[in-house]
Amino acid sequence: MKKIMTGVLALLMSSNVWSTPVNMACITEYPTTSFVALTENDTINFRLIHHNGTKYMPVWNNVITPNDISIISEAANLLGDLGPELNFTMPEKSCEVMDGMLINCFGSSPVVEMNGHKVSLWAVHTKEVTETSFAGTYDYVVTSMALDIDGKTLHVPMKYGNNECFKDFYSQNLKNKMKVKNVFLK
Repeated sequence: MKKIMTGVLALLMSSNVWSTPVNMACITEYPTTSFVALTENDTINFRLIHHNGTKYMPVWNNVITPNDISIISEAANLLGDLGPELNFTMPEKSCEVMDGMLINCFGSSPVVEMNGHKVSLWAVHTKEVTETSFAGTYDYVVTSMALDIDGKTLHVPMKYGNNECFKDFYSQNLKNKMKVKNVFLK
């Protein structure tokens, strides 16, 4: 009996039986690009909003070399075709919520048609970064959404000041915080 109970306990601890909802938002002080993840009914609704349109959306988060210009241009055109607001869903069980502002989601969302493109979200993750220079030490949260667009993988990155991101266990509390920041959700 002790072996059975130990096995059941190990199984429960290794699975996502008590999943933590993903309720997180990152919004720049003057809204440029907002990242929102809200859990409702075992589904996470991801939303990326480019408040100033697609000409000002982030499309690259690495060192840029002359060879990258055509790749960045192609990514900008594909992502721009999708419009200023992207909405995706993913099962809550596909995500892991960690301490701080860290989340890791992996799995495929249903393929949706967006302005003539077949698009699916297959990963979302965040990381916390501290940068120190002569000007001081600054903390950031970097979000990344991995999209499959017509068979091509693109990553949509965004870097936020640590004070521009918030998480809450309850989605309604997070919605209330976003109302204060003037980010309106449908």
